[in-house]
Amino acid sequence: MPAPQPASPMHERFLNTKFFGSLDGLRCLSILAVIWHHTAGHSFPGIPLSERGHHGVTLFFAISGFLITTLLLRERSKTGDISLKKFYIRRSLRIFPLYYSVLILYTVLVFLMERTTDDGREFFQNLPAYATYTSNWFVDLKGERVIFYFAWSLATEEQFYLVWPWIEKYLKFWGPVVFMTIMLAIAFLASSGMLGLQDGFLRTVLESIMPGICLGAILAHLLHHPSTYPILAKILGWRFSSIVFLGLFVGYCALPTLNEWVVHSLGVLLVGSCVAREDHFLRPLCRIRIIRWMGAVSYGMYMLHMLAKNAYDKLAPKLGAGRVADLLHLDPAILQFVGTTILVVIGATISFRYYESIFLKLKHRFSTV
Repeated sequence: MPAPQPASPMHERFLNTKFFGSLDGLRCLSILAVIWHHTAGHSFPGIPLSERGHHGVTLFFAISGFLITTLLLRERSKTGDISLKKFYIRRSLRIFPLYYSVLILYTVLVFLMERTTDDGREFFQNLPAYATYTSNWFVDLKGERVIFYFAWSLATEEQFYLVWPWIEKYLKFWGPVVFMTIMLAIAFLASSGMLGLQDGFLRTVLESIMPGICLGAILAHLLHHPSTYPILAKILGWRFSSIVFLGLFVGYCALPTLNEWVVHSLGVLLVGSCVAREDHFLRPLCRIRIIRWMGAVSYGMYMLHMLAKNAYDKLAPKLGAGRVADLLHLDPAILQFVGTTILVVIGATISFRYYESIFLKLKHRFSTV
């Protein structure tokens, strides 16, 4: 399939953009929201936004859906085809080394410290699901404490990686968009109870379809094609669109009650407003060095953040964190958030520079765009 002819100079700049730097800014926002959710998120009852940090994962889904699809579309435009072999090698080198290393570390720690507890026994029962990226199907995430439960979102993304490249490769033209639209319809009907499914495996699988990933993939198609880019550019290509959609995303999450589909949609629009044009209003903020770095190592931060939280909880009493909180008139949970963030940035930086980078160098050998 020949490369699309740009619809405008702005579309040409979009198609020629090799690295969407602003996405690191959104990744930073996402991982900080997740860390807040697991530390201070529930310490401020009556403030709905404080309890919505889990929607950082919603942004991660939107970014993944858009970015993976864009890379696949550009590969086909450049080479005329999509190499499934190279795609899976690239994804494996990026995801598996750290994921399985952390899973092994958890396994050792749980065996040494918690193997006789209910939580420890549950972890080993769940281990096959964690090892096969199916925890979103087979692990009950409703318990008060489920060790390594955060892997559910990685399982969701891995399942997307497993299926989506085949759809992009073999369904031409607008076929992938039609497919994703059908998936969205099924997910909506399942989550709203309209399919009449009883609790069980089929319902769990259908409800695991994340709207943000699907909408992100559709966004990539609409921005890639010259016939649809001008339409979206009228909404997403305005210089101030990014700050508007950030405000809408955060503002909506601050409401007492939410519609999850609206949150996913706003997250995708926020991503779109940060990539449709590079010189958007939030770009200077997204390019701040520490924000860019946290975005770059956000995968490592996600994998390590609960270990960092546990480490902080062990260290805090010895370091007098309680006295510091009293002195500064802060809720201890805020110090827990700050301390956990500092520890996990250090850990993720070490992991990225001295471990993940080994595999990333290999990954680049299989890049096509």
